[in-house]
Amino acid sequence: MESLIEQLRSGKFVIVCENDACYLCIPAELVNAEKVNFIMRNCDEIRISLPWSIISFLGLNKFYYINGNFIPIDPKKERISAEDRAEFIRKIVNSSISFSEIKVPGRIFVEETKEMGVLERPGIAEACSDLARLSGFKAIAMYAPLLNPKGEVADQSYAREFALKNEMPIISIKELIEFRLKTEKIVERVVEATLPTKFYGTFKAIGYRSPMGEILVLVKGDVSHGDVLVRIHSECLTGDVLHSLRCDCGEQLENALKMIDREGRGVMIYMKGQEGRGIGLINKLMTYRLQENGVDTVDANIRLGFPPDMRSYGISAQILMDLGVKSVRLLTNNPLKIAELAKYGFKVKREAIEVEPTEANIAYLKAKRDKMGHMICIND
Repeated sequence: MESLIEQLRSGKFVIVCENDACYLCIPAELVNAEKVNFIMRNCDEIRISLPWSIISFLGLNKFYYINGNFIPIDPKKERISAEDRAEFIRKIVNSSISFSEIKVPGRIFVEETKEMGVLERPGIAEACSDLARLSGFKAIAMYAPLLNPKGEVADQSYAREFALKNEMPIISIKELIEFRLKTEKIVERVVEATLPTKFYGTFKAIGYRSPMGEILVLVKGDVSHGDVLVRIHSECLTGDVLHSLRCDCGEQLENALKMIDREGRGVMIYMKGQEGRGIGLINKLMTYRLQENGVDTVDANIRLGFPPDMRSYGISAQILMDLGVKSVRLLTNNPLKIAELAKYGFKVKREAIEVEPTEANIAYLKAKRDKMGHMICIND
């Protein structure tokens, strides 16, 4: 890791691998025309990783978030050179650019990053941003998928050849996660107490502190071995407390607690700060108003300038590690939760958590199934 960081500090590319795709990566503050040209010769496209604050500043959140992807951007010029693009990226890094200077569509793809990097979401954008930050620069990177001579996205075998030829170190997202988990801790176990409940038996209630705030974890039985029943539940005031019929959250919470109680052991992680798939209570109510006018739950988020789902599961992963859980039977219908937990090294099996649709939430459930890939059984 030290040699890789030194490589970045000296203004040279490194290669970051995510499964079978490998990317050239460099801190965005060090971008110049030579580096832009190198990417254009060897890669598919230019990408930059940006925190939500800069995306909002640029105006991309409101105007150009389409189906979960940002429209690529460029400097507003007739003929755009490599130096123009390099200067454009540097101005974005320093927030010294206005919306009027941005041309859409362009050739620079923007990807949003989570604040805590790969420990919050194990994606390529977070990995490249983390490496920029670990090298002493702002957590913004320029990166691009490496291509092989056939013009296909390079696998790790070709990436190793390319790295050897160009004297570039390689790191995988998994290796970066392992490094950060060894050197950083983003959750803190603060207190434990016994919690008897009216309907679900007695749990051990554990309070954690994290950058996202306080988190309640309910544990029943010994969860340090075997396949453990786990529910990662996003806070939903309207569904969990008021039993709203607009969503299935409250019923999922109740069903999960019943299943853990019947099992005699398991974990419930109650994630505060993830109201409305991460957009907050007020914004969630705004999506309700849009849904009353025929907009579905996914498009409502997009209309308000948000991704369809802003949640991440890195904090939940660290909590499970702290509890000694290694193999998970995850109570979920969301394939993203399964995939993300697996990236943190857990063995993950899915346990379905179905609820009966109602007239009030059938459109909501269909949108989650059809547009977000949730594994929900509904008769059309």
